[in-house]
Amino acid sequence: MKPIPHDPTRRQFVCASLAAPLLGLAHSPVAFAADYPGSRPIRLVVPFPAGGGTDITGRWIALGLAQELKATVIVDNVPGATGTLGAGQVARAAPDGHTLLLGISATNAIAPALYKGLSYKPETDFTPLARVAFGGNLIVVHPSLSVKNIGELIDLARKSGGDLAYGSWGVGSGGHLAMEGLNQHAGTKITHVPYKGVAPLLQDLMGGHIKVAVVDLGAGAPYVTSGKLRPIAVSGAKRSSLLPQVPTLVEQGVPFDTESWYAVFGPARMPAPVVAQLAQALQNVLKTPDSAKRIHDLGMEGVPISREAFEQLVRKDIRVWGEVVDKGGIKLE
Repeated sequence: MKPIPHDPTRRQFVCASLAAPLLGLAHSPVAFAADYPGSRPIRLVVPFPAGGGTDITGRWIALGLAQELKATVIVDNVPGATGTLGAGQVARAAPDGHTLLLGISATNAIAPALYKGLSYKPETDFTPLARVAFGGNLIVVHPSLSVKNIGELIDLARKSGGDLAYGSWGVGSGGHLAMEGLNQHAGTKITHVPYKGVAPLLQDLMGGHIKVAVVDLGAGAPYVTSGKLRPIAVSGAKRSSLLPQVPTLVEQGVPFDTESWYAVFGPARMPAPVVAQLAQALQNVLKTPDSAKRIHDLGMEGVPISREAFEQLVRKDIRVWGEVVDKGGIKLE
């Protein structure tokens, strides 16, 4: 019998073929799940510029996660396209738990209805990990306006014949859609004036250039407590602990209780052990006194719910916000 001739090429091929499945396993999310998070840093994408409320929230969440997981957690600000640019990056990231998103209701519940060419589907492209904070928005008026509640605001809107206007921090924002929900319920046509942020909106409101506005509770509360603005309603399911004297829209006969929220998401198809570890770590972070104070200062609430309950809430909010957007004919390119 002739010996099999030495063939380096063939040997290399056989070794590579045998090693390929092992190499693939070593780089798979399942393999990484065993020692997660390991030595690799975790990237928390904040889809808005540094310095804003979302960024500030992202930084204390990152710090808490780093302590819980004994890992390096880096905040990466990826602003653009009203938060959808950064959200899209996370949707396309490897599902190994090393890329996370601090999303808000605008990026993960409202955006599908607003943008025709959205690069991701919130229902299927993300893994909800934890709701961080939630709450309604604050409807306020300039003191020169005589209205003191939603009923009087509706009456004034009907008498004004479309001349009454309100400001929000942008087209498609939670404040815009909450007021659109009020318009749809009451049959009014309070005209929307979008601003590039809450700060310029409050400046014009204080100057009397606009008489009605929807702002986030954290920004609006100091003006209410000082008597410079009159509160009319909050849009959430219950009164805010920051301004407990202000009734909700529901209490005043408007059946709209959908709230805004901050939440942490990962890409879809993450390994179950990694999902469980991250979800538990986030719950531990949210139970700390520091987190409770930070959430309260935002004018929001921090009542924890399970990951599964939050996933159901996201789906419900996508439907509710979508109905408001469709009925109002609101679209962004």
